[in-house]
Amino acid sequence: MVESPVFTPCNIGPVTLRNRIIRSAAFENMAYGNSPSQDLFDYHVAVARGGVGMTTLAYASVSRSGLSFDGQLWMREEIVPGLRRITDAVHEAGAKCSIQLGHCGNMTHRSTCGCMPVGASSGFNLYSPTFVRGLKKAEIDALVEDFGHAVELARQAGFDCVEIHAGHGY
Repeated sequence: MVESPVFTPCNIGPVTLRNRIIRSAAFENMAYGNSPSQDLFDYHVAVARGGVGMTTLAYASVSRSGLSFDGQLWMREEIVPGLRRITDAVHEAGAKCSIQLGHCGNMTHRSTCGCMPVGASSGFNLYSPTFVRGLKKAEIDALVEDFGHAVELARQAGFDCVEIHAGHGY
């Protein structure tokens, strides 16, 4: 009988996981005030203690204009200590920790992001439902900078990896 490799260590680039089990970036809705909460901490530490190779904090927006839910993380300097608390505890439990970064674009809600949702082109989004304004070149350049800044904040917070959420309309 062939032994399954699922419980053997593996590398993702320079990061070595204790096994091949990864808690994917499924939205937790535990970032009250768009900041890390005790619930978010407890959840990911429990997942790490449960034996995964890596756990992923989900759906962190790179800017306020990319927020779609109140319980969503918003990457900014003031939340780095709270994120560091999570990554330190996850590492202490023997797992690696990643974070999913994104900008919700036309999936945002004016009531959450504080502005008209933006997208690749102007139009109407049936999801929200709301009108969407097409991005200008300077705004695209600014979003690229926002992603870079969010990655740097993730590094400062002790994350081992980042995942860029760029699917299904985001």
